[in-house]
Amino acid sequence: YKGKLGGVAVAIKLLRPHGRQGFPEYKQEVVVLSRMEHPHIVRLMGVCPESCGLVYEHLPNGTLLDILSNSKSLSWKDRVRILGEQRSALAYLHSCRPHAIIHADLKLTNILLDAANSSRLGDFGTARAVHVKPLQDQADTICRRTNPMGTTGYMDPVFFVTGELTAESDVYAFGVVVLQVLTGLLDLNIADQVREALKMDAVHSVLDASAGSWPEVQAEKLLRLALRCCSLERKRRPAITCDAEWRSLDIMLRMANSPSKSRKWTSISIHAT
Repeated sequence: YKGKLGGVAVAIKLLRPHGRQGFPEYKQEVVVLSRMEHPHIVRLMGVCPESCGLVYEHLPNGTLLDILSNSKSLSWKDRVRILGEQRSALAYLHSCRPHAIIHADLKLTNILLDAANSSRLGDFGTARAVHVKPLQDQADTICRRTNPMGTTGYMDPVFFVTGELTAESDVYAFGVVVLQVLTGLLDLNIADQVREALKMDAVHSVLDASAGSWPEVQAEKLLRLALRCCSLERKRRPAITCDAEWRSLDIMLRMANSPSKSRKWTSISIHAT
């Protein structure tokens, strides 16, 4: 629902108190979001325990899926910016200590956009805290065993089979999101389509033309990195917190933020002789 709280537009989410996931999901979102403060994570503004109600800031431009599937009006620069924002949000979650927060359901419909198309990561009902060894890197995160949850196509196959939830599970889903944002393709077999295009040296054939003129060299590097995220071997997936691993995304962000060079014209006066 949409409503107002103190004159400010808000979004209200009501979960079924007696449903299979109602109260546990409500409780989990309250626990996680009440301690989160990040510009690209949705802001929790109020709760109503009696009705399992959650009150968030209202984000008028809907979900990233809405824009990609309906109008595809986002330029490549905006798409890269949003990916950078979401990587920042995930890095923040995975860097929490002593317990890293694993979102566990990252997908296009859980990335919300405000009036300026700045993104927020939402829906933390499936998020889980995972203990991290003190003074160790994120690579040493201890997995948490839980029932497989998430969305088909985004769910880490290793998690689905073993029930072991780790930071790499979010990395897998983020890889799928990167592929979708760059290509505009929403099919579940998107990784196979991108691999085939790269194998045929035809990266231009999968980049979403509606986003404008992509910097193909860097876009190809980012697509290859996204495919690493979708590897069935967790050790091959790049850590979301490692800046060096995400250099290709950072380069594209700098390219997107650099002002376009305008051509300088020299005024010449011509006099009759």
